[in-house]
Amino acid sequence: MTDNPISTTSRDVLVQRRAQFVRTFVLTAFVLGSILVLFDVVPESNVQSTLETISSSSTNSVVVPQKKVVEVTTPVRILIATRAIDTSIVTPQSTDIAVLDRALLTGAVHYPGSAHAGEKGNMLIFGHSSYLPVVKNKSYQAFNDLGKSKKGEVIEVFSSTHRYTYTIHSVALKRAEDVIVPLDVSEPTLTLATCNTFGAKQERWVVIAHLTQKQPL
Repeated sequence: MTDNPISTTSRDVLVQRRAQFVRTFVLTAFVLGSILVLFDVVPESNVQSTLETISSSSTNSVVVPQKKVVEVTTPVRILIATRAIDTSIVTPQSTDIAVLDRALLTGAVHYPGSAHAGEKGNMLIFGHSSYLPVVKNKSYQAFNDLGKSKKGEVIEVFSSTHRYTYTIHSVALKRAEDVIVPLDVSEPTLTLATCNTFGAKQERWVVIAHLTQKQPL
């Protein structure tokens, strides 16, 4: 039995038409793509820009928490650069004269009960002065040249966490019995006192300064 010649011819024509259609479609697509590229109308991939936008947005939206510095106001050091004064400060637990005298052997003394650094009130700090040619304990020279201080000069007081800057308001030489230091004042104030080595035994240099700046260390 032989194949139907009409049926075979029809199948061949169908296959040829399909092949021609595919070739025409591919050729048309290629030509169309070439034209789009030629006229620069092919949309560029925006994957990179999208990633950059996401990255930028993510970076901008992340809030980095700032570490809060807990302020400690107990003074531990005083610096008056213009007078070469740089000494430690100790705060005794008692106002007993003997306790204060012992504390003076280690540096300047913050009077217990007076204001702390940066606080409203009067912070009283005092120290020794000595111009003897030989001094084994340098704490006896803690406040040397304090009396030469001038109005407008800067005093820096340090705690373990902050630096407090005071500006000198007045410098005065007074008799010890005339020195009155009010502790309850309306603004952060610093009062420094030391003996007058070249004067009478009972004379004291008194420096008063006001807080002008506070900065974390």
